[in-house]
Amino acid sequence: MTKNRFLLKVVTLGLILLLALTGCNKYNQETTTKETEKGSTETPAKSQGSGNPDVFNFATNQDIPHLDPHGTAANTSFRVTYMLYDRLVTYDGTDTEVKPQLAEKWDISEDGLTYTFHLNKEAKFHDGTPVTSEAVKYSFTRAIEVGKSAAGQFDGVITKDSFEIVDDHTIKIKLEKPFAPFIKTLGTVYANIVNPKLAEHNGDDLGQTYLADKDMGSGPFVLDSWNRGQVLVLKANDSYWGEAPKLKTVNIKIVNEPSTARLMLEKGEIDQIDDTMLSPDVMKQMEGTDGIEIVKSPGYQIDDIAINMEKKTLDNVKVRQALAHAVNYDSVNNDILLGAGKRIGGIIPEGMFGYNPDQTMYDFDLEKAKALLKEAGLEKGFDLEILISENNEVRKNIAVMLQSDFKKIGINLKIKTLAWPTFLETVTSGGHQLSLAAWTPDYADPDYNLWYFAHSSSKGPGFNLAYYDNKKVDDLLVEGRKTVDEGRREEIYKEVQKIMSEEVPYIFPAQRLVQTAKRTWVKGYEINPMNTWYVPFQKMTKE
Repeated sequence: MTKNRFLLKVVTLGLILLLALTGCNKYNQETTTKETEKGSTETPAKSQGSGNPDVFNFATNQDIPHLDPHGTAANTSFRVTYMLYDRLVTYDGTDTEVKPQLAEKWDISEDGLTYTFHLNKEAKFHDGTPVTSEAVKYSFTRAIEVGKSAAGQFDGVITKDSFEIVDDHTIKIKLEKPFAPFIKTLGTVYANIVNPKLAEHNGDDLGQTYLADKDMGSGPFVLDSWNRGQVLVLKANDSYWGEAPKLKTVNIKIVNEPSTARLMLEKGEIDQIDDTMLSPDVMKQMEGTDGIEIVKSPGYQIDDIAINMEKKTLDNVKVRQALAHAVNYDSVNNDILLGAGKRIGGIIPEGMFGYNPDQTMYDFDLEKAKALLKEAGLEKGFDLEILISENNEVRKNIAVMLQSDFKKIGINLKIKTLAWPTFLETVTSGGHQLSLAAWTPDYADPDYNLWYFAHSSSKGPGFNLAYYDNKKVDDLLVEGRKTVDEGRREEIYKEVQKIMSEEVPYIFPAQRLVQTAKRTWVKGYEINPMNTWYVPFQKMTKE
């Protein structure tokens, strides 16, 4: 959690109402034209023009909590901070391997403990000051001291004493112990390098309040303005030390209704829609529309239901197993996602190293679910609540389906919808029983997904939203981090997934196919299977 980042890497996502449960789909009632007062119709804008080619309008219906890269767990924030800040290394395009960014090159000692980074001497922060080794040390130290999502990534790996400044543009980072995915972690939003001048605004919270709505980075864009709940405006950093963006302005607009965003896209008022907004049903309707392109790509995004194991009743493994048997996975993937999803047994997606094809999957079996509840002494049923974020039809549809099927086994499921920032705050503070969200990794290694979802140190703000605590799993995850042998690491992560499948801290309805709607005049857009919410504005143009 995107990230998310919820997907929270959050983990991080609108879609159709399940026809069998609700009758008709509101999107089916929308047309691609609009009645005018005189009774004529307005047709969507043609693909040959969209106004100013320097201005890009992007629509999302999920608000942005804040912009501190070392404190946020929201993918909506990541989308912005990746544009405002640079990292030592980065991910680019559809590739899941790191590439140089602020660090032109790096050396690794034979024992795998010391990394020496050689910084690009041209790199500058937005105020013109150079990006130095001191800035790198300051940023990592701050991330550790803030102690939120970013800290979990470096927990037990580096400390405030891990940095040795060789000169202005050379820095050594000494690990406490070998950490196999270390370089991969440095391409994530948590490793963004912040201008040390932030210390002048520390206050009593290490500058978190100050940086929540400001920018102190060196990235290809600068923060121009932010009208919360309406629009966040990015301006091109014309003096960017790397390749300057072609787009001069990016408007990230909050459009609450997916049907409104669709109409705006068809009329050419916006250029692209957040991939979480439109349902597979609507995507199919829009295919072939003049001037519209539906981009599709395999992704690592996984929908998850976190079961808060610290809550009464849910602390019983029989109950959690019963819930897993009461989810109609085929209906989720076929009827709600319309084939744009597939079954998955754990948080490691198919296609990533560590994926376990033999993972135990719970069948949709209401009789088995009833039997398990009887074994738990709860055959008379009980009340339960699931939290979802607003303006996300697919989650609403899944929740409605769960409500219907859970009722058949005696569980009265209440659906509670919250604004995205409130949802994040609630689930990361343990104020939920069940929560439905999605997760995409920020780097392609099982450590990322499993550490956040399963290690006890990640409870709550670290995105272990099941509040899962298993000593054996903790030990295995620590071993997986320090083991450099990939064969042994794969064994470790498969064992962790096996244990989790038996204890059911989470239920995983689907691994998603990524689909995004954009105007055909938008060029340079690519989907990264890890960061499906990431939009590479710095590489994009309008033609």
